[in-house]
Formats: sequence, structure tokens, C-alpha cells
Amino acid sequence: MAMAHLGECEECTIRFHELRAARDALTSSQAGIDMRFAQRLLDRDRIAEIAAGDPSLNHRPRRPVRRAPVIAASTLVVIAVVLVGLAWQVGAPGEVALSFAAPRDSGAAPVAYANTQQMRSGDMLQSWIHPDFSASGITPVEATVVQRADGGLVLLATILAGPEGSQVAVMQEHGYLSENATAQMPRAHVKRAEVYVVENEGYSPMVIWQTGDVVVALSCECSLTTLESVAEEFPSASDPGFADRVVQGFSTLASAVHH
Repeated sequence: MAMAHLGECEECTIRFHELRAARDALTSSQAGIDMRFAQRLLDRDRIAEIAAGDPSLNHRPRRPVRRAPVIAASTLVVIAVVLVGLAWQVGAPGEVALSFAAPRDSGAAPVAYANTQQMRSGDMLQSWIHPDFSASGITPVEATVVQRADGGLVLLATILAGPEGSQVAVMQEHGYLSENATAQMPRAHVKRAEVYVVENEGYSPMVIWQTGDVVVALSCECSLTTLESVAEEFPSASDPGFADRVVQGFSTLASAVHH
């Protein structure tokens, strides 16, 4: 096939004759063949040096990256972040209206009850705010946790306080008081917290304040001074941490899915 091509291509024929003449000249030379050029071709270091400068060799095909595990891991991370963010939002207590401290709602369903001894042990009151009954002059009577129609939980408790043993009603709900609701309310003389006086004409005195994520309200057929002294006995609480809020959010989500 090569010889047939030479018969048809004048350019290749001329080149072929030039190469054959050069070969004949080398083989017939009296000085012999110069082997230095051949030795350079056989020098591995020289060949490596030449190869390193060849751009085509610097772009070798790379091993393909398996993207499926990376994409799956990234997707799981994104889903986890979204779920935690959603739980954090759901776990945040809502806004508490002043109406929660109104007279006890007969339509609310009781979900837990504690007598005097159970209130002193504090088992049922762990998520609520209560004074130290053993160190203060306050006597617990009973406590009930009720659930309103909207699902919110409210603690309704009765305690005895003051030199005359006045009966004080305690109402608590998890959430936050609106700043607008308390902006125009007078302040009570309590050092532990910013306690506000609820002035309702014709009703018993009432005080209300925020501690941590719980709103506490006290009312009684007694003087405002008695309520202020009782409020002093309630400890201050801090807002729940990020983990507690996320856990509460997941619990709420799980309850909603279950129902």
C-alpha cells in the first residue's frame, strides 16, 4: 500500500528518495555513524525532561469523582438544618394576652393535679415558676394544669400568704408578654423583676410579670402590698437554651403529627 501511494504522490516520492539517499550516505561513510545522538535518545533523564515540558502531558485525564455520595451527604445536611430551624421556630412560646389571667375558665380541660404535698415536692411544677415553700412563709394548697381549646397549657394554683394567710390565686402560661400591653401599666414595688399592676375596676388586685419564658399573674382579695411581697418570693428564671427550644419544637411537631 505504501509503494502504491508513492506511485501516485509526487511529494512523498521525493521525500522517500531523500531519506534513502541519507541512509546510503550513513552506511557508506568512512567515519562511521555518530552514536551520540542515539545515546541522547536513550537517556531516560533527558526523555523525562522533554516530557515534562510537553503541555499535552500535563493535562492527563483525571479519575472521575463519584458525586452521588457527596450530593446525598449535602442533601442530608440541608434537611437536618431545615428541620432544626423549623423545630426552633415551633419551640418558641407565643405571645401571652392579659386575658389568660382572667377568672378560671370552666371550659378548659384539666390535665394534671397536685395537692399540698405534691406541690412541695415540686415534681409537677418543674416547668413552672414557684417559690421555695420550705424557706418562705407561703403555704401551697393545690395546683391544676388545664389545657385550653387552642392547646395552650395554663397553671392554676392556690397558695396562702401574708400574716393573715390570704388566699392568692396563681396563673402561669409559657410565652412572652407584649411590650405594648405593659407599656401603660404602673409598676409594682418588687425588686426581683419588672412586675406590673393590672388595674381592673371592680376586681381584686392583680400583678403580672415575665420571668424566663413564663408569664406569672397573682390575684387575691387582699392588699397590693401582700401581692408584692408574694411576688418577691418567686425566683427569676432564664430563657430556655437553643437545645431546649429545639427539643420542645420537635416534641410539638411529633405531637401534631400524632394527632
